[in-house]
Amino acid sequence: MLLRASAQGVILDAARDFTTLSLILEGPDGEAAAATVGTWIDRDHLVVPAQTLVDLAGPVVTEIGWRSGFDTMMAHATERGLVDETGGVRIHVEQR
Repeated sequence: MLLRASAQGVILDAARDFTTLSLILEGPDGEAAAATVGTWIDRDHLVVPAQTLVDLAGPVVTEIGWRSGFDTMMAHATERGLVDETGGVRIHVEQR
């Protein structure tokens, strides 16, 4: 999954790719846009609620196997210590 944050808001690209999870800040307004969907923990990481990722995925969530793939991705993130006690997942941020 790839989040993109810009002056136009935050969108989720590659909603079917459960092998990666990152956020790209596009332009000078990307940081502020990202803050509308998550909480900054440092310059390189944003914590986003899992439900927000589901919401951003839109209608793709109704596809067969999507939820299973998402749950598996979240389980791996939990094992790696990337999910906090509230269900928020820590996402690496890149500036472009």
